[in-house]
Amino acid sequence: FTKNQIYLLNNKYKNVVKIYIDFNDPKFIEKNNQRLLNTKDVFWKIFNQNNSTILDCTAGFGGDGYLLNSMGHEVTFIENSPIVAMLLKNALKRLDNRNIQQFFGNAYDYMKNINRKYDYIYIDFMFEKLKNKSLSSKNNETLKMISFNDNDKNKIIQLAQRISNNKVIVKEPKNARSDILKPNHIIRTKLLKYNIYLRNNG
Repeated sequence: FTKNQIYLLNNKYKNVVKIYIDFNDPKFIEKNNQRLLNTKDVFWKIFNQNNSTILDCTAGFGGDGYLLNSMGHEVTFIENSPIVAMLLKNALKRLDNRNIQQFFGNAYDYMKNINRKYDYIYIDFMFEKLKNKSLSSKNNETLKMISFNDNDKNKIIQLAQRISNNKVIVKEPKNARSDILKPNHIIRTKLLKYNIYLRNNG
């Protein structure tokens, strides 16, 4: 702990890595603003409905959800790792006037028991990359270590389709090994692909 910030130390590496979330960090703000001002950014293409409600089922360190909130959307974070949830809660507490809610728990259970819908459901299962590809950052490697795996990804996707007013987005590395449901279409970037599932209210 510091006076206002909670952090995690990962001693797996030669030099101990300090893991924390700080949405007020100048480097984070600069990176966020660069994407925000880039009208060709993939998020502007995917989340093209203004002032939407978005459920981020796998909040992690909150970077994607924060960007979506900066774009004018109302974002709800779900995080099932108690350690990550604590770091995220601490980071949100140090923010002012952000329309972001956070819940700790399992995304499937949350979606199954809520009596509402969201315009978009966003999911990042942190799929395994193929061998011989570039390594994740130390922050992401730490996140994988302390997060819980979602055992039935397809079950989560199908439920998300039923509570979505628009579509479900599943993010994964371009060369990820996965056996998730076939999407309606895919949006690709240099390193990532976004599997798009249309709503299914049946």
